[in-house]
This record gives sequence, structure tokens and C-alpha cells, in this order.
Amino acid sequence: MRISFILIFLLIFTSVTFSQERIVLVETTEGNMKIKLYDDTPRHRDYFLNLVQKGYFDGTLFGRVVQQFIIQGGSQDSRGVKPGTQIGDGDKTMEIPHEIRKNHIPKKGAVGCPRRDEKFNPAKDSDMSMYFIILGRPYTNGQLDTLELAKNIPIKKEVRKKLYNPIKSMLDSLKIANPKEFNRQVADLNRRIDSVTRATPGSLTFTKEEREAYTTVGGALHLANEYTFFGEVIEGLDVIDKISDIPTNSYDRPIKDVVMNVKILK
Repeated sequence: MRISFILIFLLIFTSVTFSQERIVLVETTEGNMKIKLYDDTPRHRDYFLNLVQKGYFDGTLFGRVVQQFIIQGGSQDSRGVKPGTQIGDGDKTMEIPHEIRKNHIPKKGAVGCPRRDEKFNPAKDSDMSMYFIILGRPYTNGQLDTLELAKNIPIKKEVRKKLYNPIKSMLDSLKIANPKEFNRQVADLNRRIDSVTRATPGSLTFTKEEREAYTTVGGALHLANEYTFFGEVIEGLDVIDKISDIPTNSYDRPIKDVVMNVKILK
């Protein structure tokens, strides 16, 4: 009985702790890519897998390519369409609630879903009728520092007013009476200001992992926390470059069709 209980416990623990990794293969006329789907975006993962299983994307095109930004495809109106025409209008009937996660950043190879403008779609629902893959560009650490400052300086000024003004008179007196204590109090105040600034909505602080990604493979920073990223390319990043190197027309459509077929590997 005890052995059976232990076996049941281990089976339950294993199923909860270790979910199966889902991988899809995107075969294109420019090469193949393997995409890992994230477990913490289950609605998008399962919807996408269901479409793949039905062959929804097979024979469709990567119909929108924007340099240093994205390659996008999968729309049904791209299958067998005449050369040069605009494609990829989207489908409101295939929208689902977003699953935006701060830990999924728009680095090169990140896979996401487009959406309508917030004016018409304030909830940022995803349009699953298509998907895009980040191409982006590399950034320097200096550029990331500048972006942080641009976001955080106005916030820090407001935080400083709220925390400093109520104790300004006390600090002025302390500066003369006890300089050592004054310095300690100021250092503590500055730490609090920095802490509150980082915790304030709208502030920006890149993690070590984010800096590593953005300064090496690159990304599209302005998409962070705005779109749902439900997977990433784990093999075939060079294929993104090959597709992006194809000249495009005024609709951002490659003049040479890039056809895809998508299948589930596991």
C-alpha cells in the first residue's frame, strides 16, 4: 500500500511539475524553423496547435516583411493569391484574450500574434488568424541606458517630490547639526526613491537577461508588454534573415513568395 501511494504521488508530482514541451516545425521555401511554444500562454499555445493540426497555415505566405521589425504570415487570404496584391487583413472572429507576460520579451525569434489598434481593441486581444516573428535589431548598452533614463527621470522627479518635500526642513537642520547623520539619511532617502521609481507603473529597468538578448540577437523594444508572445524560434534564426532579405513591394509583401507549411513535432 505504501509503495502504491508513493508511486501515485510521484506520478502526480511529475505531471504537475514537468509539462510536455511543445515544438512545431515551420517549413518555408527559404528554410525551416523550429518553434518552442510557452506553457504560460496556454490559450495561445492550444489555439495555435489546433490550427496547425487542421493544416490552417499550410500553403499560406509570409506576406508582410518589415526590416528591423518583423516577418508576418499565415493569413488565409494569402493562399494562392496573385503576385503583388495586399494580404493579411486579419479576422476579428479569431480574437482571443491576451496573455501578455513580462518574462516574454520581443527579442529576435519571439513569436507573437498581431492585434487591432487599441482604439478599436482596448483589451489588446490577439488575432490568431496570423502570427509574426520578431526580426528586430541589436542595441548597445548605452542605448538601453538612455531608454531607461528617458522613462524613469520624469517618474523619479515626482517620487522625489513626494518623499523629499515632507522632510526637507528636517534634513536642512540636520545638515548643520549632524553632517554624518545627514549623509546617512540622504543615502537612505535616495535608496527609497530608486526603489519606488522602479516599482512605479511605466518605469523601465532592463534585467541582465534582457540586456543580453537585446545587445546580441536584438529585438523590437517598443513591442514589450504590448503584444502576446507565445513562443520562440529555437532553430533556424538565419531563416528569418533570409526572408527579410527578399525585396518587398509597397505593401511590405516580398516580391518572391515565401510559402509555409507547419506541423507539430511534439
